[in-house]
Amino acid sequence: MKRGVFRMKVTVDGKMTTLKDAPVSTLEERIQRLEDRAAIEECMMHYMRCCDNFDTVGMASCFSKDGKLSWGDIYPSVVTGREAILEHLQGLIGAARTQSHFCTNQQIYFESKDSAIVHCYMYSWQTWKDTAKEDTYCYGRYETQVVREEDGEWRFASFKLVMAGQVGGVRTEEQFNRPWPPVPIGR
Repeated sequence: MKRGVFRMKVTVDGKMTTLKDAPVSTLEERIQRLEDRAAIEECMMHYMRCCDNFDTVGMASCFSKDGKLSWGDIYPSVVTGREAILEHLQGLIGAARTQSHFCTNQQIYFESKDSAIVHCYMYSWQTWKDTAKEDTYCYGRYETQVVREEDGEWRFASFKLVMAGQVGGVRTEEQFNRPWPPVPIGR
């Protein structure tokens, strides 16, 4: 059996094993899978760069037409649709003076050739226009589902922030007892 590289892992009966994702057989399919992984990672990096540049149009462009955005389970609302996400993001931008976001440890599970689940770690720092407010340092995870759209680009169909902890904030310990692999919003 051919084993691909960079495949998501699970624990079964106390033993790490590779999660069986959408099959690839030919060399061309295997190369395409590697190219898809790189494109998905680029989507994540594009989102981070746009976020740090306060580019809400660029951030929203990372979502599929019917994409869903959740800032975590502690917030009951989910923003649905690229246009609604853009409007929501525009409402959030403005309080920070500057910020930096980092995304690491990406694990990708291909549900099909055109859909994948992504889990990655995030770290962010914000300093605020309101100088009385202390800087915020966030440590968490992004649980996302990406889909390949008709134009060939991978975009977020589901994007959720799960917070492990904050310095200068109150969110903590949300990462425990999460499903694995992550489950997209609304599924």
